[in-house]
Amino acid sequence: MAQHKEEWLQAIATKAKVEPSKVEGVLSAHRIQPSPVLAQPRRLVLRDIEFSGEKDGVADAGHFSFSWADLDHGLWAMLSEHNLRGKSTIIEIVRWMIRGRPSANLQDDVRRWIHAVRLSFFLDSDEYEIAAKTQGEPIGSLYRVRATSMARGEPERVALANFATDGEFEAVMADFFMHTFAMNPISSWRKNGENEGQSVTHSWVAFSGAMFIGTNYEVLLGDMPVTTGLTSRLMQMYLGVPRVSTLATAKTAYQHVEQAVQVSSRQAEQVQKTSNERTANIRAQLAERRAELAKIPSDEAVRSAIDADSIELVDLRRQERVLAEHTERAVTGLRELRAVYQEDRRDLQTHMDAMSASAVFRLLEPKCCPRCDHTISKAKKELESSTHSCSVCGESITNSEDGEAIKAELQERVAGSKAAVERASVNKEQAENELADLRRKVDLIQDRLESASKELGSATRRQDAARAVAVLEGRLEEAEASISPNTQTNDRNDELKILSAVVKETESRVKARRDGLLEDVSERLVEYANAFGMKNLSEASLKGNASLSLIKGGAPTSYSKVTEGEKLRLKVATVLAMIEIAEERGIGRHPGLLMIDSPAAQEVSPVDVDHLVAGLQSVFTKLPHFQVFVAGISSKAITDHIPKAHRREVAGNAFLW
Repeated sequence: MAQHKEEWLQAIATKAKVEPSKVEGVLSAHRIQPSPVLAQPRRLVLRDIEFSGEKDGVADAGHFSFSWADLDHGLWAMLSEHNLRGKSTIIEIVRWMIRGRPSANLQDDVRRWIHAVRLSFFLDSDEYEIAAKTQGEPIGSLYRVRATSMARGEPERVALANFATDGEFEAVMADFFMHTFAMNPISSWRKNGENEGQSVTHSWVAFSGAMFIGTNYEVLLGDMPVTTGLTSRLMQMYLGVPRVSTLATAKTAYQHVEQAVQVSSRQAEQVQKTSNERTANIRAQLAERRAELAKIPSDEAVRSAIDADSIELVDLRRQERVLAEHTERAVTGLRELRAVYQEDRRDLQTHMDAMSASAVFRLLEPKCCPRCDHTISKAKKELESSTHSCSVCGESITNSEDGEAIKAELQERVAGSKAAVERASVNKEQAENELADLRRKVDLIQDRLESASKELGSATRRQDAARAVAVLEGRLEEAEASISPNTQTNDRNDELKILSAVVKETESRVKARRDGLLEDVSERLVEYANAFGMKNLSEASLKGNASLSLIKGGAPTSYSKVTEGEKLRLKVATVLAMIEIAEERGIGRHPGLLMIDSPAAQEVSPVDVDHLVAGLQSVFTKLPHFQVFVAGISSKAITDHIPKAHRREVAGNAFLW
């Protein structure tokens, strides 16, 4: 065995490209043990079934007892003419005692009625007995029974283990049978979601299902649901294929580590994301604090700025005074020029009005003085024409040509004063604008001086700002250091690589041994199915995953697609084929006990039942150590093949117990 183990370890190490010592470390951490030794079959034969108790709440209430002694190899039957007469209960009580836990098929009222159970059985040539008081939790013992001399009478019973609770009973039976049949617990991986799961360990309760065939034919072997993934491993274990438990444990360990790596990766990604967000946040705060620090000048810089601004302010104040005086003069000049302009306009208007009036009066020809009515002589009129003196008052009379000259002169004066006003207005506006600009500069300098004065004594603020920057720089360094590769995930990845190599290497060895066995089992399965009435089944192929492909009536099909009655016969044929092939090769772990409940309940015709029972009867020519119990409705199809001594049956409405 040591040589096999070393060779197996080296093959795994080569696949994983690591040292064998590292492989051993991973195997030890996950408790993966090599099991290359072929199993030696041991046969379980029931000898006595006894149970008793008190019925209540029914028409036939009262004490009851059941005893079926001197059982042996061969075909046995529990029969009644009607259903619900206690046939299935006998099977369920046997199952309860063998595995230490009642199944869900044992009715609650029946469980309450039963007060005591005794089951004796042979394992090869060794006899054992289970005796239990079952009111409430079971209290009892598992015994080894030894024959004694004739003088002493009763055989000697040695207690191997005691139990006083349901849990203890199950543990006792599991420990006993797992050790007896050289079985190891099988681990499987049960998914709890898309990315989650857990390891589930299956032991004797699951393994014992291969000895009982009820009315649920969902799986080909055993009674565990398809979702457990246990059927294929049960098949390989009962075939005696080595390393089955090793492979199951390795696969479970791989899935466990794979999930841990995925969880760790998701956590690392979340940590990385959180670290990146924290780092970005610190960097933003640091940039803000550095900007604030840069805005806080030193006292020397502030004083220099104050000095420069003070000098500039003095110069601006001087310019302001000069410019204010200039502006004031511009305003005064504009005011005076506007007065001149208005005067010139009035003179021009007066002259124009006078010229208009003179023109009107010159058209007049007065005959006498308007005051004294004295007649104006002709001589005066002639004198007026020659001297241009008024014939009435003697004043000089201006002619129209002089008036036009004066008008032109006045218009020129108006134009000149208007132009002067416009120039003075532009100068005044320009001076005011310049003064306003200068005063804004003064205000700006004064604001700067006020702010700068407040900045004096800013050493404490600079120190606080510098300290805040230093703290943030330290936080940033710490945050950046935390963003590093996940070394733990890398280590688990190496572990995952080794477990993958363990699975692949072990699986290849299991497959090499298994496939030859499955070919022989598939061939023998067809023979048994034909004997059970499936004449149109020509070919079967039992796969490593416990799926069963069929050629029936010349067409391909599978176990899951045939009728319930055909599934029953295929289940029985599969168990028998496995036992026979294992018997021929001296390997395997199936105990050789099979209990079939209600074969006629699943659309099986009497002819098919006859074929099934006849086929089972013929099995004992090949498997003399085989023991089969059939529970069903009394029929000629059964009684023709099972002798009366091998039957427990009741007529009419009677009960078996």
